[in-house]
Amino acid sequence: MIEKLILIVSQLLFSYFRTVNVIHNSRGLIVQSLFSGTMVKITWLVSTYLGVNSLITKDYFMVFLYLISGILGDYLGLLKNKKDVK
Repeated sequence: MIEKLILIVSQLLFSYFRTVNVIHNSRGLIVQSLFSGTMVKITWLVSTYLGVNSLITKDYFMVFLYLISGILGDYLGLLKNKKDVK
């Protein structure tokens, strides 16, 4: 159960920070880019380990959680950008 929670949180945060990092980079925000880039690397390591391990062990529910939490993270990152633009 804890592994599923870690996967959901790490993948959601990875996708969120990756989206935000692209926005920061495109706007030339150096400090924000460095912070969000660091968070991308940390969360990528955790979520990728758990995602690949799920594929190897054929735990397709974990793979499903990986995909869904990634999509949700992208969505939240885009929502944050939309609020920042207004």
